[in-house]
Amino acid sequence: MLKHILVAIDGSETSRKAARFAHDLAQQTNSRITLLFVLEPPRVVPFGFLDSELISGPQRTPEELDAVRRMLDELAADLPKAQVDKVVEIGRPADTIVAMADKLGADHIVVGARGLNPGGKWLLGSVSDRVVQHAGRPVTVVH
Repeated sequence: MLKHILVAIDGSETSRKAARFAHDLAQQTNSRITLLFVLEPPRVVPFGFLDSELISGPQRTPEELDAVRRMLDELAADLPKAQVDKVVEIGRPADTIVAMADKLGADHIVVGARGLNPGGKWLLGSVSDRVVQHAGRPVTVVH
C-alpha cells in the first residue's frame, strides 16, 4: 500500500507538474508527500603542481537557501489537500534522492523529466534515469 511519496523538486515546470501528479496520487491513496530540493555542492578540483585546490561550482548563500525554502512553501500551499513535508539537502541529486527515499521509507518517487536533448542526455545522463535505475521502488517520471 502506498503511504509516502517523495517528490524531487528543482524549480522547473516539470518538477511542479510532478508535485501536482503526486498530489493527485496522494489523494487517491491517502498518502503523505515529502518535497525534496537538492542543492549541488561546490566541486573541489586539484589545481596542478601547486598542491592547492580550486573550488568550482555554485557557492551557497543564506539568501539562496531562503529562496528555496520559500519556493517549497509556495509549492506546498498549492497542494492543499495533502500532508506535505519539505526537505532541502546538499548533495549529488540522483544519489541524494535515492538515499532520502531510503531514509524516509518512501514507497514511491516522483520526478520531473528535465527534457535534455538526446546528445546532452548521452553525455550527461539524467537525474531521472539514475533515480529509476537505483531507487529500488517505483518511480514515476513526469514530462
